[in-house]
This record gives sequence, C-alpha cells and structure tokens, in this order.
Amino acid sequence: MHNILDQAPKSSADVMLERVVLASVVQNDGQEITPNIRRVLDFHASFQEPSLSAIAEAIKRASTNGHFPNTFEIGKHLDAKHTGDLTLLAMDTMNSLPIGLAEVEAETLLARFKSERVISTLGEAWESARANPKETEVIAAHACAALESLAADGDGKSMRLTLRSPDELLAMQFDDSDRILGDRLLSSGQSLVIAGAGGIGKSRILLQLAVACRAGLPFISFETRGQELRWLIIQAENSNRRLKNDLAALRAWVGEKHWPQANEGILIHTLETDVDGFLSLDSEQAQARIRAAVARFKPDVVCFDSLYNFGAGDLNSDRDMAETLLTISRLSKAGNPNRACVVLHHALTGRSGAGRAVGYDRSSFGRNSKVLHSWCRAMVNIAPGSPDSNEVLVVTCGKMSNGQEFSRFAVRLNPETMIYSVDEAFDLSAWQADVTGKRMENDLSPARVAEIVTELCKVGGAPKKPAIVKALRDETGCATSGAYKAIERAERAKKIHYTKATKTYVTS
Repeated sequence: MHNILDQAPKSSADVMLERVVLASVVQNDGQEITPNIRRVLDFHASFQEPSLSAIAEAIKRASTNGHFPNTFEIGKHLDAKHTGDLTLLAMDTMNSLPIGLAEVEAETLLARFKSERVISTLGEAWESARANPKETEVIAAHACAALESLAADGDGKSMRLTLRSPDELLAMQFDDSDRILGDRLLSSGQSLVIAGAGGIGKSRILLQLAVACRAGLPFISFETRGQELRWLIIQAENSNRRLKNDLAALRAWVGEKHWPQANEGILIHTLETDVDGFLSLDSEQAQARIRAAVARFKPDVVCFDSLYNFGAGDLNSDRDMAETLLTISRLSKAGNPNRACVVLHHALTGRSGAGRAVGYDRSSFGRNSKVLHSWCRAMVNIAPGSPDSNEVLVVTCGKMSNGQEFSRFAVRLNPETMIYSVDEAFDLSAWQADVTGKRMENDLSPARVAEIVTELCKVGGAPKKPAIVKALRDETGCATSGAYKAIERAERAKKIHYTKATKTYVTS
C-alpha cells in the first residue's frame, strides 16, 4: 500500500496545479495569506516537483507577517539552484490567478495532499504492524494521532494532546527491558543528546558506546543492555580512513569473541559519493535517503553525527531547531515508535563554555540548548579537562528525565588503545574551580567575537546580530550593551564583516 504511493508516477495536471497556486502567490506579494494556501504551504514536502517543493517551503519560511512575501524575501530561503525557477514563476503571468481564485484551486491541491498523507500513514502502520505485532497498540495510537491531525480544522498540525486519568497511569506496567544505557540515560523510544565542542571526540565516543552495547560490555562508567539492538549511525564528520582506525581499536578492545556480535548489529553511513555529504533536512531528497536507510536496516537506535549537518534552516532559531529535531524524530521512528535516538551536537567553547558543563548552567551547554533541552530525555555534556588537549574529558549530566542524574566524572583516552576509560586520579574540583573562575576581559575582544561568529556559522549559517549578542552574553556574562559594543569593535578591527542585504555577519 505504502510502496504503491511512493512509486506513483507524476501527474502533469497535478504539477500544473501546484505551479498555478505558487505563481499566484509569487505575483500577489503583500496580500494577506489565505487559509487554504497557508495550509498548502505547510504540505510543501508533498509537492511532486522538487523545485516547486523548495519554493513552497521558502515562501512558508519568508511569510512571517501574515502576508505573501516578495521574491527577494523568498530568495533568501532558496538554494541558488532554485532561484531561476522562482524567477520563471514570477514571470509566468499566463498561469497565475487572482488570490481569490487561487484559494479555490488550493483547496483542490490540499485535498490531494491530505489524501496522499492518509494513504501513506495507513501503509506505514500496516507494514509496521506486520513487522512488529507486539507493538500493534502503540503503532495504532501513532497512526490515529496522525490521522486526527489531518482531520483537524486549521493548519492540520493541531494533534489532540494525550490525556490520561491517574488510575490509567497507575495501571500501566513497566519493566527494565527498555533500558539501553545506565539508569535510562538511553532507553527505547527516547532521545539522548551528547554535547561537546567540535573535535573533542564525540564521534569516537559514540562508536565506543555502540560497540560496548552490542558486545555487552560497560561503556566507561555506565552499564549497558540490549546486545540484540541494531545501531544505525548517520554521520558526515569522518572519512573511511578515520573510521577504520577507530574501529580497529574497538575490535582489539572487545576481542574476537565479541567482535562478530558488534559487527553484525552496527551500520555506519560513510562519505563516498557526492550525495553522501548532503544531509540537510531542508531537502526532501535527503529526508528520503535517510528514511530509506532506516526502512532497509530497521535499526533499534538511530544516531545523528553531528546535528549541524542535518539542520533545517538556522539552528540558532528556535523554530528551525524545533523543526529539525521533530523531523529527526519522525524519520527515526517511522515504522517503529520504540526506536531510540542519539544526537551529537556542538557545545559552547573556551573556558567559559567548559564552565557551563556543570552547575546551574549545565542544561544550556549545547548551542541553542533551550529547544534541544526540551526535546531530549537525557543530555550528556562533554568538556575538555585541559586547555591544551582533549586526552582527558569531563563528563557531566545536563538532563536526566527518567532516571537518577549521574555524578560528574573524568575519562582519559588511552593513546595506545584509543579507548576511553574512567580517570579516577583527575582532580574534578580543581578543574571546576579553573573553568568557572572569573571571566577575563579579553573574552569580549574582537578576536573572540570573530571566533564566536565562526562557531555560529558552523552550526546554522551566517548569524544575525541578535544571535551573536546572545552567544556573547552566554559565554561572558556581559550586558546586552556590552555585547553590541564588542560587535562594533570587531567590525572596526575588520575581524568580522556585515552583509547589508542579508543582515548577517561572517569573519573577514
């Protein structure tokens, strides 16, 4: 059922209808967004023509004031390869309509999108129930929620909240079979974030975690369970040469007795073709490739390394961060709502950044951590133990929703075995006193501002001034006025450059 929909040929009439609606929108900028067209834009991923899908999504992103945006505003949210298609739409007066008539055509288009979504939802539920008969009730609940959202009035996103009485909750039965790592640091159906600065060793730690779980060995200080669970690691960080070196060390660590069990249950995405490196969830094609990988391997744990490679839009934006994380959840759990999800994410850097791994700020260690913290069930913070190397790392608990928070500890990478183990001799108190000490005045220097702009660019693209101000305040504790002055000094020193057209900054 689901496959029939996926393989259905494109209809020229359907594509033309998509074009008519979008051409009408583009040529009537400034007018108030009408209900049906607004809901059609919410279904941008359902457009049959990829270029029209991209333009529909760009229009949705640019529609921030309740009115249709102009082509300049739309173009800010488009890849260069689609700007020509946008220009053609703006010139296609033969296929554009007044907004009143376009709203009628949008109703027809919306009905098609909803019909396709219903068929797809039922098909996925059917396939999932056949593959996981013990989870039929959970699968049915997810399918019902998805169908209810399509039947809802408004924009189709208003799912009913799940509500239960105290007696219903008291009657629920739970056991420990869902635990994967520690005291539900990672569990079936839940999400874990591992946050740390770029290059600190998150990818190597993730591989050791997956191999330890499959081999039934402890992961640093945590007990592991679920030797039968299958791990899919989708990454865009490391070459095959680097992966081979890390895996050789892990094979020597677990030994030939345990290695076959580890090898059979881990699949790693590698960077070998032009498309392997393009994983941004802005792209429907990237989503389709990830969805296909999950469907083919049927993992129990899906890992994303690192989050900025998958970002849909600007990860410094709460809205785009939320959309990225919800898309990751949807792709990971398609066909099996009990899949666990592990996301690696970049954290704040420098002395002040490391200091946020502990204490009152430990939940805001990752970049744009407010949305990230709300989404995940557990968060592990990884900070450097020394300003000069990443051989010793400090591991702290940023969040633990369903278990007991663990105490901070240090791990050391053995340079001969390339395996992390607990370092009992490391002075955690001295480290914390060092990283949480008084901030230095040069934290607001032009050079430091440039470093922060570079970090923000890596996470979510060229940042606007409010994002830089927020990062400066987070890292130095300065006032807003001090952050604005620091940005001005960095501009005068030509450490950063302001682009007037996009209102964004890059390093000079």
